[in-house]
Amino acid sequence: MTWVTTTQVLEQLSSPNGGTAWRQLHDHFYAVIVQFAQKLGLSSADAEDAAQETMVTFLESYRKGKYQREKGRLSQWLFGVARRTIHDFRKHRPPERQMIDKDSGTSFWNKLPNEEVEHHTWTAEWQKMVMERCLQRVRRELKPKTFQAFELYALAQIPVEQVAQRLQMTHNAVYIAKNRVLARLQELEKEFEGITNNL
Repeated sequence: MTWVTTTQVLEQLSSPNGGTAWRQLHDHFYAVIVQFAQKLGLSSADAEDAAQETMVTFLESYRKGKYQREKGRLSQWLFGVARRTIHDFRKHRPPERQMIDKDSGTSFWNKLPNEEVEHHTWTAEWQKMVMERCLQRVRRELKPKTFQAFELYALAQIPVEQVAQRLQMTHNAVYIAKNRVLARLQELEKEFEGITNNL
């Protein structure tokens, strides 16, 4: 997948090439919103509908100038749009489509988490997406052995001795590979999110 930051997505949304902008918007945010909606209790089909509606609302609001970057990150503004859309989506569901707890008879929707828990859920999904994008970029940038050492030692948590033996590297080289990848991931995360030292 092509490396495109949130800043570039927003710039595309302001350009006349709407098709490209919509594809980039979809590539960036659709899966995150679907996962979030499912975590809030929607079925797969309903979550996809809610995600589509969220992105349309997001795009309309952005083009009307309602998003002001200096007041917060894009991810947090999108969280608000997604949360409102999902809650509105649930309100308009017919009663027969609401899930009922068999033991208590309580509507599933009444047992949903509060905004703080929802925010935590959204943040986890967003960070997962950002990390996946950054890992894809780092994998393309670095030598295969460097990234493999990071994967085995930092992600798979295989002991350094085994990683070094498997890849025919010194222990120190494994540590250096891990630190190099982590440092680059931090840089890419800031780039992806459009974070500067002024924010």
